[in-house]
Amino acid sequence: MLQISNAEYRKSDGISSTELKKIAISPMHYRFWKDNPQEDTPALLFGRAAHKYMLEKDDFFNEFAVAPNINRRTNAGKEEWVKFVEDNKGKDVITQDDLDKAKAMYEVLYNTPFVDKLLSGKKELSFFWKDEETGVTCKCRPDCITTIGDTTALIDYKTTDNADTNKFMNTAINLKYDLQMAYYKDGLEANGFHVDSVIFIAQEKSAPYCVNILEVSNEFLMSGTDMYKTYLNIYKECTETNNWYGYVNGEVNTLNLPKWLQKMYE
Repeated sequence: MLQISNAEYRKSDGISSTELKKIAISPMHYRFWKDNPQEDTPALLFGRAAHKYMLEKDDFFNEFAVAPNINRRTNAGKEEWVKFVEDNKGKDVITQDDLDKAKAMYEVLYNTPFVDKLLSGKKELSFFWKDEETGVTCKCRPDCITTIGDTTALIDYKTTDNADTNKFMNTAINLKYDLQMAYYKDGLEANGFHVDSVIFIAQEKSAPYCVNILEVSNEFLMSGTDMYKTYLNIYKECTETNNWYGYVNGEVNTLNLPKWLQKMYE
């Protein structure tokens, strides 16, 4: 367990749940993504900024800077911008509108019952471990680990388009949040933490920025465990063979009907 910056964590050895989700598309997609780093889209940048502001508000301006409202078409504006960039080297730059939105979301978030208590624990710690089955070095960076009484909860904050329980369930499955949280839970336990509960705090990105709190089921975590172990084994195999295949690997795939439609022909 280490207390390091997000930038240091991303540079550290070990495969993360984000990387395993790329493997889930195909090893070829993972390899291309790894070899061709992409700049953040505005949506991803805002998501990271909002995440930082909600969880570590006091440290926000050590990682983010707000772009000044200047006219960069003038010589004076160009000089002012160059100075701003120099003064904030290494920081991500967001707009004032994005900061205002993050502030509004923060007010709603912490006025939601239970949130203040749930997010009172240790935030953004980095964990590293070696998977026993594959020997692969793994890493994770959970949002918050909170102990209330004799119960330790693993907390993950998510921004989303719709935080309704059923809608968020579909989002969680589509984005493989089950893989992520099972991976985090096992990573913490490999580092000596016992996790009693896994909880999502989901907040909508549009006003009124409504919040939902969802404790995940054992079945949700079991699904995630099965997935991450599968993709860890694929990662190990690809690393050893240097065969980063796409959708075809040694045999032709079968195009079938969905299971519910197959029943009509059984």
